[in-house]
Amino acid sequence: MVYNKKLDKVMGILECHALILEIYMRVNKLRLGARFSLFIVSYLPLFFIMCFIQLYTHKDYLHWGGVSLDSITVFVKYFGAVSILILFSLFGIIGLAIFLKNIKRRCKISGRRVQIIDIENKNNESISYLFTYVIPFVFQDLSTLSNVIPIGILLMVTFLIYINSSMILINPTISMSYTLYQVSYQDVECGKKRSGMILTKSKYLEEGDFIDIEDVGPKLFYAELLEE
Repeated sequence: MVYNKKLDKVMGILECHALILEIYMRVNKLRLGARFSLFIVSYLPLFFIMCFIQLYTHKDYLHWGGVSLDSITVFVKYFGAVSILILFSLFGIIGLAIFLKNIKRRCKISGRRVQIIDIENKNNESISYLFTYVIPFVFQDLSTLSNVIPIGILLMVTFLIYINSSMILINPTISMSYTLYQVSYQDVECGKKRSGMILTKSKYLEEGDFIDIEDVGPKLFYAELLEE
């Protein structure tokens, strides 16, 4: 009787831990700064093209004109938006480097070991993202408010959608070095079967492979392949 009570108590504790883990996995663990960095990095190709076109089109104004109200007005008109894009891009690149460093460290220290049951490469989603959300902005003149304000509003709306969805890992820039997969997996420790999207450096994952995963958001993970 005493043994059964102790067993029930242990089972209750295990169920409580499992519930806490489920809740923990559903929380977006990325801070706003990290999510903003990922969003900016996803638009780096767009920002580069827009800056190049703007600088090339208005290159006649790229000379030192002294410090005066007129020179500042000209700079803000033709290169103000470009300057902001460059600053955002630098923030995004630095933020991405910090994010990858931290997520890799966490994956090695506290990552959960799972076995892949089913897997599908999702890098093609980055191509769709590129043409759907990036290309429409490319040929806009950043010298007029009538172009800058709509672009800013659309980017803001896209950002708010982006940071609260699986799009946070759909990133054309990151996809140059990393691969995005949709996977079904079995947790080695508890035996539960789950599914989600993983971002990994490994380009040739297959069913049956063992990986360590670290939560990025709800059903979003960073993964490291376990070498045999």
